[in-house]
Amino acid sequence: MSENERIVLTREGYKKLENELNYLMTEGREEVAQSLSDAGDDTDIAEEETFRDAVDQKSMLEARITQLKHILADAKIIDDDPDPNTASPGDRVIVWDHQEKTELVFDLLGGAEIAVGRRHGVSIDSPVGKALLGKRLGDTVEVQTPDGTATYTIRRFEKITD
Repeated sequence: MSENERIVLTREGYKKLENELNYLMTEGREEVAQSLSDAGDDTDIAEEETFRDAVDQKSMLEARITQLKHILADAKIIDDDPDPNTASPGDRVIVWDHQEKTELVFDLLGGAEIAVGRRHGVSIDSPVGKALLGKRLGDTVEVQTPDGTATYTIRRFEKITD
């Protein structure tokens, strides 16, 4: 996540990250402390690698805790759709893909929420996300993708339910 990226989360996404933070600060730290203790008890030189792994694990855990604290402190939480007639962060946008002749589903989300595994998520800062934001039912957008230009027509908006 870049420094300039907006941190936008749905209420559910905020809760998921908050739960992860709480887990890491409690059980996660306890597990790492136990690993460090176990590795420190070994006097065999062959176990030095186990100790280094435990130290690395602690470092990664603390980095993730710091990252989550930053995300949660700076996040803008989306509770209500400011304009139900346009594509907004937190909306599920169903489009018709003109090249593939099929419907596609995009959940317009911030990058932090996509990182926790939201299905169909597309970052509001990505080319597709930027192209869809603010568009209305029936609008057609063209988006430069790695495979060429994609053309989508917005068919409907739905509330993200999962």
